[in-house]
Amino acid sequence: MKQSKLIKSIIVAAAVVAFGLPTAASADSGPVFKGASEKVQFTDLDIQKQAGAEQLYRRLQAASKRVCGVESLKVTGSIDGFSETRRCYHKSLGEAVAKLDNAALTKIHEG
Repeated sequence: MKQSKLIKSIIVAAAVVAFGLPTAASADSGPVFKGASEKVQFTDLDIQKQAGAEQLYRRLQAASKRVCGVESLKVTGSIDGFSETRRCYHKSLGEAVAKLDNAALTKIHEG
């Protein structure tokens, strides 16, 4: 069971890395796409229970926002850049949830 949670932690980190996420911007060229990741730990959670799945989802949301730079127009430099980072956020979050393949987590994500 413990090994399974470790493997899932690694999968989540890989999901956030997938698809070359925007991590920086230059004033003259818009978002720069680079592979970036943030490891999301959840070995302390029981994601088979609703409360654990909800906590993991919040962690995945926060990691996706940080990696994609969603919260800062100054980083993206424009509304178009902001839209791109939002797409990055939704895609990376969706990929992480899909890779974990947990019914409770998927239900939270699909709202």
